Amino acid sequence: MVKDDQSTFISQRYLWAVGLSEEAFPAGTLLGDRYRVVESQIISDTQIFKFPDIPDEVAPYVAAYLKLSRLPLHIPRPYGLAKVTDGENTQEFLLLDRAPISIEGKLYPDIKESWIEASAIRQVHLMWQILQLWQPLLDVGMVSTLLDPEKIRVFGPWVRILELLVDEDEAKLEDLGSLWIDWLENAKPEISDDLADFCFALSRGEFTLVQAIATLDQLGQTQSESLPISIRIASGTDKGPRRDHNEDNCYPAPERQKRSQQTKVLCDRLAIICDGLGGHEGGEVASSMAIYIIEKELEAIFTELEAKKIENSLESFNPQEFMGKLDQVVRSANDQIVALNDQHQRQAQQRMGTTLVMAVIPHPHEVYIVNVGDSRLYWIHEESYDQVTVDDDVSTRDVILGYSFFAHAAQRVDGGSLIQALGTRSSEALYPRIQRLPLDEDCLLLLCSDGLSDYDRIEEMMDFHIRPILTNNLPLGQSVQKLIDQANERNGHDNVTIALMRCQLAVNVDDSDEIENTQPNEDSDTNQFQAFFGEDLPLETTNITNIEEEDTKDLTPTSKLNWGWLIGLGVLGMFLIIGAIAFTQFTPKQTNPDPPTNQNK
Repeated sequence: MVKDDQSTFISQRYLWAVGLSEEAFPAGTLLGDRYRVVESQIISDTQIFKFPDIPDEVAPYVAAYLKLSRLPLHIPRPYGLAKVTDGENTQEFLLLDRAPISIEGKLYPDIKESWIEASAIRQVHLMWQILQLWQPLLDVGMVSTLLDPEKIRVFGPWVRILELLVDEDEAKLEDLGSLWIDWLENAKPEISDDLADFCFALSRGEFTLVQAIATLDQLGQTQSESLPISIRIASGTDKGPRRDHNEDNCYPAPERQKRSQQTKVLCDRLAIICDGLGGHEGGEVASSMAIYIIEKELEAIFTELEAKKIENSLESFNPQEFMGKLDQVVRSANDQIVALNDQHQRQAQQRMGTTLVMAVIPHPHEVYIVNVGDSRLYWIHEESYDQVTVDDDVSTRDVILGYSFFAHAAQRVDGGSLIQALGTRSSEALYPRIQRLPLDEDCLLLLCSDGLSDYDRIEEMMDFHIRPILTNNLPLGQSVQKLIDQANERNGHDNVTIALMRCQLAVNVDDSDEIENTQPNEDSDTNQFQAFFGEDLPLETTNITNIEEEDTKDLTPTSKLNWGWLIGLGVLGMFLIIGAIAFTQFTPKQTNPDPPTNQNK
């Protein structure tokens, strides 16, 4: 990967060639004057700015990949065909993009190797993800893929499929249970007994898919109770340099960044981005209405959870029921915007609407992602990142329906046109996408409108401007503003709105984090999360932060140690105090890793 000082990039694109023979096409072979074999079935595209060849007709096997494009965290995406001509014979190999291949061109480890090295809660979550993939792969006749550990890879927190296998015989959950029994010798001690009971019962056919998922849910929740986590959120919005008004809105609102200004039961649990449609006095109304309605209805839901003492009985929390409530909340917001459109007799393009992307954390170690439209959520971890949401636009629809490869569908003149948004039509025709994902690692969730994500700007800015927010523990409020500035400079054609949700496991939080995270607002209820999750939950399960205070702190470990030294030695006399202050004066402050850029305000 090549980068310049503006973080622009030319990516080395590695692809997986389905069915390519290592003996017939050894490393170094050039396929069709374009694709070079790196090793085994891994190839690199030497002409990444040229459209790849695609089949004249989409075969059922290829269509299965296209239909599963709605699962971008787990399933590779068809890229094109590599054609090799030998005399009168032409061979075609399907090329898969977003395959589990590292930036160095190496396969990620397989599921069994990764499972052995994983923590107890990660072991449960890896199995849970495989169960979540069972029905989607069964629907396209490819579920036997999940019975071949070589075809299942792991990178970061996600199970990633290398390639799909066509079902030749009926695959059953019992087969999966029998496979997992062989893994039990490497199960972590704290879950080994429960996991053994589960795997043997699964192999005997005692569970339906729903029951199996629920059993792992309960085991995962039990493990998460002893793993404290800190959640912090900051957000911001800007009209951009070329627009005269802002149709975007976010939660928390820019003027409500202090926790004391937010709905109490939603603090540290909710982030929303809405990108309004419909022009002046249309889009901004729809986006603000959506956030207001969602906030109020979620407040009622969380208050009800608190009243039911969910904190003392996490097993009574029903994920499917909660997802149903989220669906109802989204439809309620949609219906009220539709009603306002109807009241004002707005028709066709005059109807106001809004996109929606939302991250909700009902309890630690689990996040629910909801999206309608093309506002996005990215999951950033220390070594990589993933786009979690799928755009509701014409080009994506064509891919998921199995009509076209993404590279060509994106070239449609109307490819970026939205096929759904809140407020434009009745709820009967609305299909919000709700995903449920585990939180078992330090990560950063980036929610944004297309004012930031257009033209692959996320990819451009990832290494210099986005990932350091997580890896260097940068202040969230300042980071939001820097990303807005970058979006205005690099795009600038639209409003831009951003929310950052940082999740940190307390066991990994260093001294500098403690300075940043242990300063509550004067009105903050220190026992808020204890009241919700249970009196026995450690206080470090959440660290209450004032975003404005956070942005003004010197977070370097040296700074903390110097102040502690000054306090400890203050009683020894003025000489030592003056010396310590002088030492502090010349201690280097934490630096910003961003390279200098010309800001377009």
